[in-house]
Amino acid sequence: MIESLASLRAKFAKQASNKSSNFYFDSDDPRKLNHLSLEQQKKRAKELLREWHATPPDSGIKPKLSDAQHAIARAYGFKSWSELKTYIEQAQLARDALINGEPSILDSDQHTLHIRCGNDIQHAMAVAGFVGDFLVFPDPYIHGPVPRMDTLEEFIRIRANFITSYFKLKYDEILKGLSQEYAYLEKARDYDVVYLWSEHDSYDQLLVAKLMDFFSDATKRPPVLKMINITHFPGVKIFNGIGQLPPEAMRVLWDMFTDVTPAQLAIGKRAWSAVCSSSPKALQNFVDSDTAELPTMAIALERHLKQLPSKKNGLNLTENLSLQILHDKGEMDAARLFGWYTNHYEPLAFMGDTGYWNVLEDMATANHPAITLAKQGKKPKEWHVAITDTGRKLLTNDVDWLELNHIDRWVGGIHIDSRGGDTFRVGD
Repeated sequence: MIESLASLRAKFAKQASNKSSNFYFDSDDPRKLNHLSLEQQKKRAKELLREWHATPPDSGIKPKLSDAQHAIARAYGFKSWSELKTYIEQAQLARDALINGEPSILDSDQHTLHIRCGNDIQHAMAVAGFVGDFLVFPDPYIHGPVPRMDTLEEFIRIRANFITSYFKLKYDEILKGLSQEYAYLEKARDYDVVYLWSEHDSYDQLLVAKLMDFFSDATKRPPVLKMINITHFPGVKIFNGIGQLPPEAMRVLWDMFTDVTPAQLAIGKRAWSAVCSSSPKALQNFVDSDTAELPTMAIALERHLKQLPSKKNGLNLTENLSLQILHDKGEMDAARLFGWYTNHYEPLAFMGDTGYWNVLEDMATANHPAITLAKQGKKPKEWHVAITDTGRKLLTNDVDWLELNHIDRWVGGIHIDSRGGDTFRVGD
């Protein structure tokens, strides 16, 4: 449903004054924001310059302090030292505003709607000083069938059936919720400006593709449509999504939004068509095409393609990586396995824990299981996971997952049925 951030902001007003950024700071957790200071970065630049001077370059040109400053800025994802300096100053202002408990309101000048794939940033936005409306549009297109259908009603019923089965939920509730979410999307045209909050992973980018397809219809588009697609955040070593960032970061991100261009709408529309296609050729053609105006989309769809079975052993990339972790690190509990997968092995983290538990279940309950999954309790920390002999043979490509087991699942519009004859595969 569409909710008011202003109401949420009022509800948490007392909490906001106590939400010092130190609450979110953890130098030992690479997923948390590590505050950057200008003095710290100046010191690092001088130390780097001394290291360079200790090893004279082959070119004979002596590096300067500005060269070291530029190198540090680039390491944080900025084009120049001045951009890094501006960011640090903005972040400090945002922190001060939150610590003082009186952050200025950022989106009150227009009738505003914020759209996000989940409610993970809703509280942070209210604390940070947003008062517009907020719409959660979370249909997880990374899982299950996303076929091209004649009507939206048919599409929603297919999605509701899958989500009910996959996540073990109640069909009537899911059908009602999905129908409402798609209906609320129609109300976007009534706002002065709509902001799309997203990051670079395939969960978000498939949703962005759907939204670009939807808003490519001018009759459904608000007067102003803005978007952000971030791939990293300065001071965060392992960045998986906006949801891991504190309220102060919401204020910094606000200045990074840009207007959605006609070219981006066209790319998104093509991407959605490729996602819904019954053939991987459409996805591959999109990935190989010019998507410079929306580079995160092509990267995400390339990763999405790798959820198809591999030509080498019939496993998708998530399954292969999970077996590789167990081979490299040994048997472990499911929570730790998910941590290794998400934060260290997966090249573009996109899957939540519930989806990952389903992956493990499928690998453990197949006729020829690749892993054992012993549940000693309800919590994933109490689930013991180990690789089987079949799993080891899969890693060495000595057996094929699709030949050993009946696999029936969807990747977007592509139906994988190992009993149906030829099955789409990817890889060398």
